Formats: sequence, C-alpha cells, structure tokens
Amino acid sequence: MTNSAILIPSHSFITKAFIFLIAYFTPIAEMVHVMMFFILLDTISGIWASVKIECDKDKETYKDSKCKPPSWFSKVESHKLRKTVYKFVWYTIAVMTSLMMEKTFHLAWTSLSSIVGGFICFVELKSIFENITVITNDPIFMRILKVIQKKGSETIQEIGDDDKNIGENTNGTGK
Repeated sequence: MTNSAILIPSHSFITKAFIFLIAYFTPIAEMVHVMMFFILLDTISGIWASVKIECDKDKETYKDSKCKPPSWFSKVESHKLRKTVYKFVWYTIAVMTSLMMEKTFHLAWTSLSSIVGGFICFVELKSIFENITVITNDPIFMRILKVIQKKGSETIQEIGDDDKNIGENTNGTGK
C-alpha cells in the first residue's frame, strides 16, 4: 500500500468538514461580506481623517505654508492594521456563534445573528460618520447619526412601555 492511498480518506474528511462548515455558515455569508466592507471603509476613512488632522496641525504650526499631506503610507502602521484584522476576525466569530445559538436553541422568534451583525455594522457606520465629519469639517453626518440614535431610543422606550403595559394587564400573574 502506498502513502497516497492512506492520505485519501483523511483528505476526504477534511474536504467534507470544510464543505459542512461552508454550508452551515452560508446564511451569514452576505452579512460577513457587508461587515468586511464596513470595516474596510472605516479603515480607509480613519487613515484619511488621520492625514487630515496632521495636515491641519501643520497649517497651524506653519501659518504661511501650504499643507502637503503626508503620504498615505506614513499613516499606515502594522500594529494599527493588525487591530483591523483582529476586529474582522472577532466580529465574524461573534456572528458565527450567534448563528450557532439560533440553530442550536431554535430561536425562531428572532434572528440573533442579524441583530449582532446589524449592531456591529452600526458601530462601524458611526465610526465612518465620525471620520467623514473630520475629513469634510461638516457635522451633517453626526446630525444624521443623532437622528438615528434618537429614533432608536424612542423605539427602545416604546418596547419598554409595551412590556410595562403587559405586566400591568396581567396583574403580575403572567396570565
């Protein structure tokens, strides 16, 4: 018997396991791609905002000089990019584990992975808006963010009021 005959079953197992994982996590593939896009936009806008801040500091220091922003590469540091990779990995793990909870505990009443992924994307969007505000010196995106936060707070308050009304209608008996 040759070594290649021995390797075929293990190769087959690895292939089957890989196919199983892809099939199992297919429902969140699009969400992971969107999260990756938001993280990429946040990284690009963060670098751009950092360059803009440096440029503004140079203008203050050298009043009569024209600001020539440093190259993009001078603002890119490996430890900061490593944080971006960690962020993507851990965000993906969070969405994957929430999908596993949905499937394991049959949480048909909610899409936990969508809630987790949506929250992550909202946090990234907030960061992108903050960076755009720095880049453009226009607070319109922060105003938009405040409107979104206000609507979210109102919705949460309504949910809390509904829960309170349910408790009052049942006289605390739960029936």
